[in-house]
Amino acid sequence: MKIGEWVEFRKDDAMNDVIARLRDKDDKAACGYARQIGAESARSDKYLNLIPEFAGMLTDKSSYVRTRGFGLICNQARWADAGQIEAVFDDMCVLLYDEKPTVVRQCLAALHEVALFRPEMKERICCAVDKIDLSVYKDSMSPLIKKDIEALMSEIN
Repeated sequence: MKIGEWVEFRKDDAMNDVIARLRDKDDKAACGYARQIGAESARSDKYLNLIPEFAGMLTDKSSYVRTRGFGLICNQARWADAGQIEAVFDDMCVLLYDEKPTVVRQCLAALHEVALFRPEMKERICCAVDKIDLSVYKDSMSPLIKKDIEALMSEIN
């Protein structure tokens, strides 16, 4: 193995470790690690190149993993080039219509970062959020989701 190949191997190995830790069965540990990545993402673009891997988490059978992937993509919005978030946005939107209201609420909260740092995405965000059907959620949750939508729309407008 040549030095250049070894460096690439080490990068892939580190990337796989990050994703494995985010998918850990210990949800508390994985959530803590996601928060750590989110905090680091506020300071640097260290995880920007992992957007495709975070997008791969959006279809996981675990709602925790799906929500983590969504949030981590949103955390990269301040560093993303035009098109990086847009490329995975349709896959992200599926979570806005999730059967679990907590997933929807967490995703709506995460979208604030995209709205703030990717103003060109505001129209797409509005269109996606407009399609959320509050009637599919319990009466105790739909007002909370509606409030989350209103807060996001207020920020966008």
